[in-house]
Amino acid sequence: MLTPPNRLLPLLPGRDLTCQEVRIGRTSISIVASSNSRSARCPACRTDSIQIHSRYVRTLRDLPWQGTTVRVELSTRRFYCRIKTCPRKVFTERLPAVATVYSRQTARLANILRLVGYALGGESGCRLAERFGIECSPDLILRKLKADSCADCEGAVKVLGIDDWAWRKGDRYGTILVDLERRRPVDLLPDRSVETVEKWLRKHPEVEIVSRDRAGAYAEAVDLAAPTALQIADRWHVLCNLTQALRRMLDRLSNVLREVRPAEIPLAGVAAPVSANEFKPGVQGDKPKLDRQQQLSQERRERRMARYQSVWEAHKRGSSDRAIARELHIGTKTVQRYLSKDEFPEQAPRQRRTAVAKFRPYLERRWAEGCRNAAQLWREIRSQGFQGKRSAIRDFLQSWRGIGGPPKMRRPPAARVLALWLVKPNEEKNLEQSSWTRALVGASDEIAQAELLSQEFRRFFQHRDASGLEDWLSRVKNCAVAEMRGFAAGIVRDCAAVSAGIEQPWSNGQVEGQVHRLKLVKRQMYGRAGFELLRRRVLRYSNQPSAIVPKVPP
Repeated sequence: MLTPPNRLLPLLPGRDLTCQEVRIGRTSISIVASSNSRSARCPACRTDSIQIHSRYVRTLRDLPWQGTTVRVELSTRRFYCRIKTCPRKVFTERLPAVATVYSRQTARLANILRLVGYALGGESGCRLAERFGIECSPDLILRKLKADSCADCEGAVKVLGIDDWAWRKGDRYGTILVDLERRRPVDLLPDRSVETVEKWLRKHPEVEIVSRDRAGAYAEAVDLAAPTALQIADRWHVLCNLTQALRRMLDRLSNVLREVRPAEIPLAGVAAPVSANEFKPGVQGDKPKLDRQQQLSQERRERRMARYQSVWEAHKRGSSDRAIARELHIGTKTVQRYLSKDEFPEQAPRQRRTAVAKFRPYLERRWAEGCRNAAQLWREIRSQGFQGKRSAIRDFLQSWRGIGGPPKMRRPPAARVLALWLVKPNEEKNLEQSSWTRALVGASDEIAQAELLSQEFRRFFQHRDASGLEDWLSRVKNCAVAEMRGFAAGIVRDCAAVSAGIEQPWSNGQVEGQVHRLKLVKRQMYGRAGFELLRRRVLRYSNQPSAIVPKVPP
């Protein structure tokens, strides 16, 4: 039997437990303790009583010692309540600092289980607790979370960030609300409807600034519930809408892209592209003999062409996008992409980029000087930072030997990449990006006009000056590019929020980070992420105090 200091036991406010005995077994430690208070307070009438009715032993699990399970055998007393008007005649003494009513764990162990549950959830939290020597189950941790209160974030929310998050992408969405000043979420909403957001905003009239994406539902909810609040359109979403408009333009001008070739930077290791007509049936002329890989490519193209034609035939019959997707066993987005194209969309060629491509200008110069030795070139670029093997240089130069030097032609990058390059500042483009941009601008007047307007629009955000936005919108109305006119029409409908997004420092960057954390929390929960449980974990864990176990006074 050992008698440890009483300060190792859970403490009561103003009165301590007395440790009577410690029994050390092979797999656990048992502590026999009792309260040394002479009286107890009735939970019904709040009157103290000293008359003891009986005693019983209450077994509680406590924090482990060095990974060994600890149990507290607490001698608990029942008291008489002598107040005649009190409905309770006999009551048990309450020890809230030690354990709550009906609990089988001490308060500090229950607090640890709650914090583990907020951080990791049920399954992962249970595995971690077992490593620490805490006996529990995933259901026990989840019950602790559900029993805990989930109050709203304290303090007034003046600058609010709002965005949606996906329960299931393309099917069901929720809404996250973030206090941008304190950089923490304040609430989760089960959907993204106007009514739900409006109801929340009416409960928080202190909101002065709302940062949002371009969704019309959020703008409408703010107009209804907080008409005096300043709305800010997030800068990243606005520029993303611009690149999407440019991408649609480049998709429409795909025939122009096939003919564009940059003058300065060819890509190593890629032969000249084969004309699309060589793979289309019914084209007149001498056809080259196809190898096995080209035959497979032609067969796959024919299957895609047949699927494209089937989609349009079903659409002309009046079938919906979902019905067409179910009938042809393809995705709804694939159906929508096919229906948005007047011609069959050719598949973009795949390009393989290697670490050798970074040193291509040097290899071209040395090749032009007459150096053909792969080992010598490998030794030279290795001193410049190349970390690959000599065989990589040999394979890289092999295609050059067959055609007498580096290839002079290159297939264009994907349209989404070219759209980003058109918006990117000229001073931040590398040689390849500048070469492609100049080639695109010189190949089409529409692309040249769109690139000029895009650069002007980007500079509004760069200089944080919206004074020229109205003039820019008036010039875009007479633009020949239909996609830019459509983009400008959306800006006109949300002009005040876009102007505020240009001039104000607030954005949805913090909200996007909180959405990412929400997704990590949701995917940790192994299919048990009900909305209330998910809301508790996202909101409460982000506001937990740093101290987990209260300090023991000396």
